[in-house]
Amino acid sequence: MPLYIENVRRAIHSMLNDVVEQSFAHVLAYPVDDESAHRLIKKANKSLKRIVLQAKQDNLIQDENLKQAALRNCVKQAQRTSLELLSELQVLRRNQLTLKR
Repeated sequence: MPLYIENVRRAIHSMLNDVVEQSFAHVLAYPVDDESAHRLIKKANKSLKRIVLQAKQDNLIQDENLKQAALRNCVKQAQRTSLELLSELQVLRRNQLTLKR
């Protein structure tokens, strides 16, 4: 199934916006982690911009097979980045839960 730039952009936004939303929720629950959560939000926003820009550039590739491979790579990169950032957030949550006990 071919990937289209708009679908790729939406997927990238969705994955990285999840990090932002969960980071904000964490700040509301644990204000002491405000700085760390905002750092994750900044990382997510920078990654979002970088990956979307790469996808836009990849969309200009003339060869359709190469273009599709490049766009799939952008989605994989967004997924990898999102999971890395969510794992950092999970560490913050675990630390707070440990402190509560």
